[in-house]
Amino acid sequence: MKKIIAVIVCTMMSFGAANAQLSGLLDKVTSATSGNSTLSALTGIISSKLIPTSTQILGTWTYQEPAVMFTSDNALKNAASSLAMKSVETKLQSYLTKVGITKGNMSVTFNEDKTFTVNRKGKKVTSGTYTIDSNGDVTLKFKGRKNPSKVTPQLDNGSLVVVMDATKLKIFMQNIGANVSQLSTVVSLMKSMDGMKIGVRLQK
Repeated sequence: MKKIIAVIVCTMMSFGAANAQLSGLLDKVTSATSGNSTLSALTGIISSKLIPTSTQILGTWTYQEPAVMFTSDNALKNAASSLAMKSVETKLQSYLTKVGITKGNMSVTFNEDKTFTVNRKGKKVTSGTYTIDSNGDVTLKFKGRKNPSKVTPQLDNGSLVVVMDATKLKIFMQNIGANVSQLSTVVSLMKSMDGMKIGVRLQK
């Protein structure tokens, strides 16, 4: 009987230690994601406070790197998803490089008359019109393309992050003239993560 009681006590102490460690981890994650001054914390969380105005989005924005963000601020979920996020970023970077999209060689220009152009290596590859809805999401209607692309913009420290969900990524890449035959791995990873959005980070 004494041995059984000892085992129970040890087990309870182990659970207590584990809970303390989990609590500490959650505190760190919450601290990293609760502030809205940066998107480069442990995970990227979409925030209404980072939605650009119709004036702030204007100008020419140049591609810097892939971006992965989550719609949920659930700390535990995003802590568990951080490795998956990095995996998606790496695979997306590999894909973009293969289709010729690298840092500095693609740009998007948003004009005041609600038109936009996409340039790669200094040459226009596509253009169209855009609208901004009440939630701040931007719908891009590409000239000569049937399906528009709806994206979520976030503005932080001079960077414009433009992301979308898995079902929209393929359409977006097709709309800017990219080969999508090697995109399936990235899309599959995205579909396995609830609330994940993926896209690009741009800078003026």
